[in-house]
Amino acid sequence: MSDRNEWERDAVVWLAGRHVERATGAARPASPELARAAGGFAAWRAAAEREGAAARFADRVRERIAARGRGIRRIDRAPSSVPAPAGPVAPMLDAARQAHAAPLVELGVAAGTGRELFDEPCEAWVPLPPELAPGRYVALRVVGDSMVPLLHSGDVVLVDLDGRVVPGSVAVVRHPIHGYVVKRVGGVRPAGLRLESLNPAYPPLTLRPGAGALIGRVVLRWCAHGPAKPTLAPAP
Repeated sequence: MSDRNEWERDAVVWLAGRHVERATGAARPASPELARAAGGFAAWRAAAEREGAAARFADRVRERIAARGRGIRRIDRAPSSVPAPAGPVAPMLDAARQAHAAPLVELGVAAGTGRELFDEPCEAWVPLPPELAPGRYVALRVVGDSMVPLLHSGDVVLVDLDGRVVPGSVAVVRHPIHGYVVKRVGGVRPAGLRLESLNPAYPPLTLRPGAGALIGRVVLRWCAHGPAKPTLAPAP
Protein backbone atom coordinates (compact mmCIF):
# COMPACT_ATOMS: atom_id res chain seq x y z
CA MET A 1 0.00 0.00 0.00
CA SER A 2 1.37 3.43 -0.89
CA ASP A 3 2.12 6.01 1.79
CA ARG A 4 -0.70 8.18 0.41
CA ASN A 5 -3.25 5.37 0.65
CA GLU A 6 -1.97 4.47 4.10
CA TRP A 7 -2.34 7.91 5.61
CA GLU A 8 -5.70 8.36 3.89
CA ARG A 9 -6.82 5.11 5.53
CA ASP A 10 -5.42 6.26 8.85
CA ALA A 11 -7.18 9.60 8.44
CA VAL A 12 -10.49 7.80 8.07
CA VAL A 13 -9.73 5.79 11.21
CA TRP A 14 -8.81 8.96 13.06
CA LEU A 15 -12.00 10.71 11.99
CA ALA A 16 -14.03 7.68 13.02
CA GLY A 17 -12.30 7.70 16.39
CA ARG A 18 -13.07 11.38 16.86
CA HIS A 19 -16.70 10.69 16.02
CA VAL A 20 -16.83 7.91 18.65
CA GLU A 21 -15.16 10.10 21.27
CA ARG A 22 -17.68 12.90 20.68
CA ALA A 23 -20.54 10.43 20.88
CA THR A 24 -19.36 8.78 24.13
CA GLY A 25 -17.76 11.79 25.76
CA ALA A 26 -14.68 9.67 26.45
CA ALA A 27 -11.31 11.36 26.61
CA ARG A 28 -8.87 8.72 25.47
CA PRO A 29 -5.17 9.33 24.91
CA ALA A 30 -4.24 9.31 21.22
CA SER A 31 -2.28 6.29 20.08
CA PRO A 32 0.83 6.77 17.89
CA GLU A 33 -1.16 5.47 14.91
CA LEU A 34 -3.93 8.00 15.43
CA ALA A 35 -1.40 10.78 16.00
CA ARG A 36 0.27 9.88 12.72
CA ALA A 37 -3.11 9.77 10.99
CA ALA A 38 -4.02 13.17 12.44
CA GLY A 39 -0.77 14.65 11.11
CA GLY A 40 -1.35 13.13 7.69
CA PHE A 41 -4.89 14.41 7.59
CA ALA A 42 -3.79 17.92 8.54
CA ALA A 43 -1.16 17.89 5.79
CA TRP A 44 -3.73 16.66 3.28
CA ARG A 45 -6.23 19.35 4.30
CA ALA A 46 -3.56 22.08 3.98
CA ALA A 47 -2.58 20.80 0.52
CA ALA A 48 -6.21 20.68 -0.57
CA GLU A 49 -6.73 24.25 0.59
CA ARG A 50 -3.65 25.40 -1.37
CA GLU A 51 -4.84 23.58 -4.48
CA GLY A 52 -8.28 25.14 -4.11
CA ALA A 53 -6.78 28.61 -3.77
CA ALA A 54 -4.59 28.02 -6.83
CA ALA A 55 -7.58 26.83 -8.85
CA ARG A 56 -9.60 29.89 -7.86
CA PHE A 57 -6.69 32.14 -8.84
CA ALA A 58 -6.37 30.39 -12.22
CA ASP A 59 -10.10 30.88 -12.80
CA ARG A 60 -9.76 34.61 -12.09
CA VAL A 61 -6.83 34.87 -14.52
CA ARG A 62 -8.80 33.07 -17.23
CA GLU A 63 -11.76 35.35 -16.67
CA ARG A 64 -9.56 38.44 -17.00
CA ILE A 65 -7.90 37.13 -20.17
CA ALA A 66 -11.30 36.32 -21.64
CA ALA A 67 -12.53 39.81 -20.79
CA ARG A 68 -9.52 41.45 -22.41
CA GLY A 69 -9.87 39.27 -25.48
CA ARG A 70 -13.63 39.45 -25.70
CA GLY A 71 -14.81 38.96 -29.26
CA ILE A 72 -11.69 36.98 -30.30
CA ARG A 73 -12.45 33.40 -31.17
CA ARG A 74 -9.70 30.86 -30.36
CA ILE A 75 -8.81 27.97 -32.67
CA ASP A 76 -6.11 25.81 -31.14
CA ARG A 77 -4.64 24.48 -34.35
CA ALA A 78 -2.72 25.90 -37.27
CA PRO A 79 -4.71 27.52 -40.07
CA SER A 80 -4.79 25.66 -43.35
CA SER A 81 -3.93 27.51 -46.54
CA VAL A 82 -4.87 27.24 -50.21
CA PRO A 83 -2.99 28.58 -53.26
CA ALA A 84 -4.20 31.90 -54.61
CA PRO A 85 -3.36 34.04 -57.64
CA ALA A 86 -0.14 35.92 -56.92
CA GLY A 87 -0.45 39.65 -56.47
CA PRO A 88 -0.85 42.44 -53.93
CA VAL A 89 -3.45 42.14 -51.19
CA ALA A 90 -5.69 45.09 -52.08
CA PRO A 91 -7.15 43.88 -55.40
CA MET A 92 -7.79 40.36 -54.14
CA LEU A 93 -9.82 41.25 -51.02
CA ASP A 94 -13.16 41.04 -52.81
CA ALA A 95 -12.27 37.73 -54.49
CA ALA A 96 -11.16 36.29 -51.16
CA ARG A 97 -14.43 37.41 -49.62
CA GLN A 98 -16.40 35.57 -52.30
CA ALA A 99 -14.37 32.44 -51.51
CA HIS A 100 -14.89 32.96 -47.74
CA ALA A 101 -11.15 33.23 -47.21
CA ALA A 102 -8.52 35.74 -46.12
CA PRO A 103 -5.21 36.59 -47.80
CA LEU A 104 -2.07 35.58 -45.91
CA VAL A 105 0.23 38.56 -45.79
CA GLU A 106 4.05 38.33 -45.66
CA LEU A 107 5.17 41.45 -43.83
CA GLY A 108 8.77 41.64 -42.56
CA VAL A 109 9.45 42.20 -38.89
CA ALA A 110 11.56 45.26 -39.73
CA ALA A 111 9.07 46.69 -42.21
CA GLY A 112 8.54 49.82 -40.13
CA THR A 113 6.59 52.50 -41.96
CA GLY A 114 8.25 51.99 -45.34
CA ARG A 115 5.84 49.33 -46.62
CA GLU A 116 2.08 49.23 -46.95
CA LEU A 117 0.12 46.21 -45.81
CA PHE A 118 -2.22 46.22 -48.80
CA ASP A 119 0.66 46.46 -51.31
CA GLU A 120 2.28 43.30 -49.94
CA PRO A 121 2.41 40.27 -52.27
CA CYS A 122 0.15 37.36 -51.40
CA GLU A 123 0.34 33.81 -52.73
CA ALA A 124 -2.02 31.95 -50.39
CA TRP A 125 -5.37 32.33 -48.67
CA VAL A 126 -6.64 31.01 -45.35
CA PRO A 127 -10.10 29.37 -45.51
CA LEU A 128 -12.38 30.84 -42.87
CA PRO A 129 -14.67 28.90 -40.51
CA PRO A 130 -18.05 28.45 -42.20
CA GLU A 131 -19.92 30.10 -39.33
CA LEU A 132 -17.86 33.30 -39.56
CA ALA A 133 -19.77 36.21 -41.08
CA PRO A 134 -18.69 37.13 -44.63
CA GLY A 135 -16.39 40.13 -44.81
CA ARG A 136 -13.04 41.53 -45.85
CA TYR A 137 -10.29 39.92 -43.81
CA VAL A 138 -6.51 39.58 -43.76
CA ALA A 139 -4.42 37.11 -41.76
CA LEU A 140 -1.15 38.07 -40.04
CA ARG A 141 1.26 36.30 -37.72
CA VAL A 142 2.04 37.86 -34.34
CA VAL A 143 5.73 38.43 -33.62
CA GLY A 144 6.83 39.22 -30.07
CA ASP A 145 5.31 38.83 -26.62
CA SER A 146 3.72 42.22 -25.98
CA MET A 147 0.21 40.70 -25.99
CA VAL A 148 0.95 37.71 -23.76
CA PRO A 149 -1.07 35.98 -22.31
CA LEU A 150 -3.79 36.59 -24.88
CA LEU A 151 -1.60 36.27 -27.99
CA HIS A 152 1.75 34.56 -28.35
CA SER A 153 4.54 34.96 -30.86
CA GLY A 154 3.69 32.85 -33.89
CA ASP A 155 -0.08 32.99 -33.44
CA VAL A 156 -1.97 33.84 -36.61
CA VAL A 157 -4.65 36.49 -36.16
CA LEU A 158 -7.58 37.24 -38.44
CA VAL A 159 -8.27 40.95 -38.89
CA ASP A 160 -11.72 42.20 -39.86
CA LEU A 161 -11.02 45.22 -42.03
CA ASP A 162 -14.60 46.49 -41.73
CA GLY A 163 -15.21 45.57 -38.09
CA ARG A 164 -15.93 48.30 -35.61
CA VAL A 165 -12.99 49.07 -33.32
CA VAL A 166 -14.06 50.25 -29.86
CA PRO A 167 -12.20 50.71 -26.56
CA GLY A 168 -11.29 47.26 -25.33
CA SER A 169 -10.93 45.81 -28.82
CA VAL A 170 -7.68 44.16 -29.92
CA ALA A 171 -6.70 45.72 -33.22
CA VAL A 172 -3.95 45.93 -35.81
CA VAL A 173 -2.63 49.46 -36.11
CA ARG A 174 -0.14 51.16 -38.43
CA HIS A 175 1.92 53.31 -36.07
CA PRO A 176 3.98 56.13 -37.63
CA ILE A 177 7.12 55.04 -35.76
CA HIS A 178 6.72 51.36 -34.95
CA GLY A 179 4.96 50.18 -38.10
CA TYR A 180 2.28 47.50 -37.91
CA VAL A 181 1.49 46.37 -34.36
CA VAL A 182 -1.27 44.46 -32.60
CA LYS A 183 -2.57 46.19 -29.48
CA ARG A 184 -5.54 46.60 -27.19
CA VAL A 185 -7.33 49.88 -27.81
CA GLY A 186 -7.43 51.62 -24.45
CA GLY A 187 -9.45 54.70 -25.33
CA VAL A 188 -9.18 58.20 -26.73
CA ARG A 189 -7.00 60.70 -24.85
CA PRO A 190 -6.22 64.36 -25.64
CA ALA A 191 -2.90 63.24 -27.12
CA GLY A 192 -4.53 60.57 -29.27
CA LEU A 193 -5.59 56.94 -29.21
CA ARG A 194 -4.03 54.91 -26.40
CA LEU A 195 -2.68 51.51 -27.49
CA GLU A 196 -1.98 49.06 -24.69
CA SER A 197 0.07 45.89 -24.38
CA LEU A 198 -1.19 43.13 -22.12
CA ASN A 199 2.38 42.30 -21.13
CA PRO A 200 3.25 44.86 -18.42
CA ALA A 201 6.87 44.90 -19.62
CA TYR A 202 5.78 46.98 -22.61
CA PRO A 203 4.67 50.61 -22.18
CA PRO A 204 1.57 51.89 -23.97
CA LEU A 205 1.80 53.67 -27.31
CA THR A 206 -0.13 56.68 -28.53
CA LEU A 207 -1.57 57.04 -32.01
CA ARG A 208 -1.78 60.76 -32.55
CA PRO A 209 -4.59 62.31 -34.61
CA GLY A 210 -3.79 62.20 -38.31
CA ALA A 211 -0.83 59.85 -37.84
CA GLY A 212 -0.90 56.17 -38.76
CA ALA A 213 -4.15 54.27 -39.10
CA LEU A 214 -6.40 51.67 -37.54
CA ILE A 215 -6.32 48.66 -39.88
CA GLY A 216 -8.99 46.51 -38.29
CA ARG A 217 -10.19 44.48 -35.35
CA VAL A 218 -8.77 41.07 -34.45
CA VAL A 219 -11.66 38.59 -34.41
CA LEU A 220 -9.96 35.20 -34.47
CA ARG A 221 -6.69 33.58 -33.44
CA TRP A 222 -5.04 30.36 -34.60
CA CYS A 223 -2.30 28.68 -32.55
CA ALA A 224 1.35 29.19 -33.41
CA HIS A 225 2.13 25.86 -35.05
CA GLY A 226 1.54 25.46 -38.75
CA PRO A 227 2.80 26.12 -42.25
CA ALA A 228 1.45 29.64 -42.69
CA LYS A 229 4.07 32.36 -42.21
CA PRO A 230 2.54 35.83 -42.49
CA THR A 231 4.22 38.22 -40.06
CA LEU A 232 3.24 41.19 -37.96
CA ALA A 233 5.87 43.56 -36.65
CA PRO A 234 6.31 43.45 -32.86
CA ALA A 235 5.49 46.40 -30.71
CA PRO A 236 8.36 47.93 -28.75
